[in-house]
Amino acid sequence: MLHTKGWPDSLSGYILSKAALNAYTRIMAEKYLKFCANCVHPGFVKTASTFDAGDLTIDEAAVSIVRLAMLPNGSPSGLYFSSQEVSSFEFDRIT
Repeated sequence: MLHTKGWPDSLSGYILSKAALNAYTRIMAEKYLKFCANCVHPGFVKTASTFDAGDLTIDEAAVSIVRLAMLPNGSPSGLYFSSQEVSSFEFDRIT
């Protein structure tokens, strides 16, 4: 059914869940100004779900996540980080 609505055949649920988390992060950042809420994409990680095809180990990927988790109060919030850099919430359409 998703494909008939223009969604790709593979990973539709995964893609939609990530879009929802990105949107929720922005809502949380706007609603709770004293908290720091950001999204992080650490990179393509070697895990069972990627069939160990990733570029990063779990420990290497954790660096990005821990770095954001340790930001002090008043740090930027409502942002999307990719490989430790602020990035856009916009993505190329997967076909």
